[in-house]
Amino acid sequence: MIKMKNSLLLGLFTLLIVYIFTAQCLAQNPDLPADAADEQVLYLPLKGETGAYLDRMKTIYNAIISGSIIQETLFTLDKDLEVVSLGAENWEVSDDGKTWTFYLRKELLWSDGKPVTAHDYVFGLYRAVEHGSDLNTYWRNTVGIKNWDPIEKGELPLEELGVRALDDYTLVISTETPKPFMLKTLRFLYPVPQHVVKEFGDEYSTRADTMVGNGPFKVSKWEKGSYLECIKNPNYKGIWKPYLEKIVFKYGTFNPEIGFPAYLNNEIYMSSLNAGQIAYAKNNLADEIHFWPMFRIYYISFDTTKPPFDDLRVRKAFNLVLNRDELCETVLKDLAVPEYSPLVSGFPGHDPFQAKELSEQNIDLAKKLLAEAGYPEGKGFPKTELWLRKADQFAAWQIPATTYLQAYFKKVLNVEIIPQLMEAKTYTDAYNQHTHNLFFATYMFDYLDPSNLMDLFISGGRHAWSNSEYDELVRKADTIQDWNKRVELYRKAEEILIQEGPAVFIFQPIETAVWKPFIKGEGVEPNKNGLISWGEVWDRYVLSHIYISKQ
Repeated sequence: MIKMKNSLLLGLFTLLIVYIFTAQCLAQNPDLPADAADEQVLYLPLKGETGAYLDRMKTIYNAIISGSIIQETLFTLDKDLEVVSLGAENWEVSDDGKTWTFYLRKELLWSDGKPVTAHDYVFGLYRAVEHGSDLNTYWRNTVGIKNWDPIEKGELPLEELGVRALDDYTLVISTETPKPFMLKTLRFLYPVPQHVVKEFGDEYSTRADTMVGNGPFKVSKWEKGSYLECIKNPNYKGIWKPYLEKIVFKYGTFNPEIGFPAYLNNEIYMSSLNAGQIAYAKNNLADEIHFWPMFRIYYISFDTTKPPFDDLRVRKAFNLVLNRDELCETVLKDLAVPEYSPLVSGFPGHDPFQAKELSEQNIDLAKKLLAEAGYPEGKGFPKTELWLRKADQFAAWQIPATTYLQAYFKKVLNVEIIPQLMEAKTYTDAYNQHTHNLFFATYMFDYLDPSNLMDLFISGGRHAWSNSEYDELVRKADTIQDWNKRVELYRKAEEILIQEGPAVFIFQPIETAVWKPFIKGEGVEPNKNGLISWGEVWDRYVLSHIYISKQ
């Protein structure tokens, strides 16, 4: 009898332990699908260490991780590219459209358990304007935060910046002009843990043991040059809680030449593809290959203040001589489509005719213009380096494209344009400070509005070119509500941009990637337009809406 009682008690105790364990698992991830695997670990490629920081308010272009999984922005985009609020419960805008008040979610925490407050957003912007960030042009020109420019120049005190915290959970942002698209721009506004920065400085985001974020994952291990491991953040109280328990980013696999073989060997579960790999994937991995437009423009950027590109005739010659169709049908086959304007195909405000007509290939006219500029048959034209930013994620497009352009310009215009791959910081500094005269540049949209791409060429930004009429048209279009009137103004500005030629717009890349069929969930299902995507823009949504299914 005693043995039976002991056995019964032991059985009950075992059931209780199982129940508690199961309850804990369900509490951590209550909605995990029935077909989910026991191990929810995702292995992903990671670009090389082009930058030192994980903090994306410190640097965007050199940040090690994209996708905001360890840091979470105020707003982001869902799979349909609709704006979603991550950090604010609600908000309101003043009658003049210049002051936005955000009422933050009070339950949000840093990964160390401290509350995320409005002061952390203010601190992030204060630090950027005071100490510099490679996104400062965006805050100054695109978002147009009040007094950004004079404060950056030291003409006004920091406290005059158009951002303030009314209390711990009320954030106010003021802009120089009305911004009808304001919410769309704030997908790059991250809070910064000022309590951590005060203790460790900016270096806090260069080590796993001091990196504090507010996203759904936190850094657990960082073996530099090898891998970066992120685990589910137990203090994450946001709206998009992930299924995944861990994400392991493996260095050196971002480039498809290395990444795709690693993918085939099951070392990583997703890989981009280069042109030579697409045919193999189509034939052998038909259920794993995916294509989508990137809303990114690749272009040649001239410094219009320096010879020989201070001569409009030279810039026009480069534009008119180019055969974009040939480039996209040969070396960029399946990787890109021709473009003639920053407002790429499919993007709001795109016009399929105007820019193309203004840039229609005319080799005879191009040669004539080059001769009129003092370079008949290319004679006397200086050998010029075309700088490329060294970044693995661009390699599939920019290396073959610039190799083609080098040969093409030599063949048709008899000018020597030599591609040079530059370290990211060297490239970015030269671009922003206008110390070199020719760049192969790229820009991907930040928010779905024509202002995003047209503002790129407003005076005082990353380009040396300046045109007051263009500035006036774009700035006016940026502030009005009527869509048709806005588009009309952008169209006039686009004409000036093409005619003045500070850039030669060439192509929009098509992203091609493979991912394992056992990756499932809403994140990799078609959106409302039938698009299946997993690019940089969608990372935040995807990584919180996928799981590993049983194989």
